[in-house]
Amino acid sequence: MKGLARIAGLAALGCTALVDPFAAGIVVGQAPAEPLTTDTPEYCSELLQRLQRVEQNGAHTMPQDVHQLSQQGELMCSHGDVRGGILRLRRAMRIILGSEDK
Repeated sequence: MKGLARIAGLAALGCTALVDPFAAGIVVGQAPAEPLTTDTPEYCSELLQRLQRVEQNGAHTMPQDVHQLSQQGELMCSHGDVRGGILRLRRAMRIILGSEDK
């Protein structure tokens, strides 16, 4: 009888997984997790390095507002205002890549 109860329990778990795989704690076909961006000094550095690579590649000219935003972002990040620094660095990146008006 114990075996029958165990089979019934496993069957119920399997049915739950088919309806809602997360309810059963099973992850079916999940894509690899994308990196999360957080308001960290490391992310500030990563954004600043991206901007510097774009500038070094010479594919885009650095407008004055992009230069100012990147300087402000770097300064803010170095003084602990990570969120404000990231906002400025992201805006500079959007401008230089042409997805935001100057």
